[in-house]
Amino acid sequence: MYIILLFIVGGVFALGLGADMIVRSSINLANTYKISGYFVGFTVVALGTSLPELAATVQALNVVDSVDIALGNIIGSNVANLLLILGVVSIINPITFSQERGQKNQTLIVLVVTLIATAIFYFLSNNQNSNSIFLGVILVTIFFVFLFLQYRMELADQSNASKTPNYSQFVSYLLLIIGLVFLYFGSKYFIIGSQKLAISFNISETIIGLTLVAFGTSLPELATGIIAALRKQSSLAVGTILGSNVYNIVGIFALILFMKSGEFPAGSGVLMTNIIIMTIITFLFVYKVRFGVKLLNIKAFQLTKNSGILFLILYAIYTLYNYLKLN
Repeated sequence: MYIILLFIVGGVFALGLGADMIVRSSINLANTYKISGYFVGFTVVALGTSLPELAATVQALNVVDSVDIALGNIIGSNVANLLLILGVVSIINPITFSQERGQKNQTLIVLVVTLIATAIFYFLSNNQNSNSIFLGVILVTIFFVFLFLQYRMELADQSNASKTPNYSQFVSYLLLIIGLVFLYFGSKYFIIGSQKLAISFNISETIIGLTLVAFGTSLPELATGIIAALRKQSSLAVGTILGSNVYNIVGIFALILFMKSGEFPAGSGVLMTNIIIMTIITFLFVYKVRFGVKLLNIKAFQLTKNSGILFLILYAIYTLYNYLKLN
């Protein structure tokens, strides 16, 4: 038990240290290349913080041989990113979208990508003999088109041209790499400790994937989001969260299709329910920040403290639902 607790506590410490390095280096790189923190978060940082989801997926497929855990991981991680992490970030430092027209349009792309992945998931769960590799290629193509569109949108935004870096590119990249290493190993040992703790309480594989593993692999985004919010860099946090969701639902989902072609779980009722929940949450988030819905004293075009509290309540309900459903 002491080893398990050491893994969990040590993992959290490494996550916090790595997140601080990443935020510092990302802000400096954004100033160096005259681009937004949002774009750096959406691309480089999001890709780095998605490494735990990637590692957990490969481990689930090769070591445990469980497609359910792999799929539950990316679905649960995306829900955690939107509800848990955006909730915490908006409580610490409110996020405003009113002047960020480009970011509003980028959230629409995130929704479209999520809808396509959901349609592919539904098709595969009802057509076991379909060519999943071909669908994986489609997802990878969508992924690269998505990155190209993000780059084009960033080129049109010159609002960062006057900002100056604090230190050299070499130091920035060094901090970024070291920070990602801390994030990777911190989340890895947190996941190992959490899984062993969950197994000792006889919790099922699917709920481990949807909750514990998903939460553990979202810790890099959570740590980065908290540090970014404390440094008043919420746009970096939002970019990291949304970018990570795209990498998960497109890139890592495609990897599952490549590695386990023809082994997609039939009639994945629980997983299908969860991916529908994920899609609905994504739609509601995008609809609010894109069209400015005001509800229950929650301001339009903003994620404020009230929004954050609501998001955390919804995440608690989501977690409780899965626990009761699968036990």
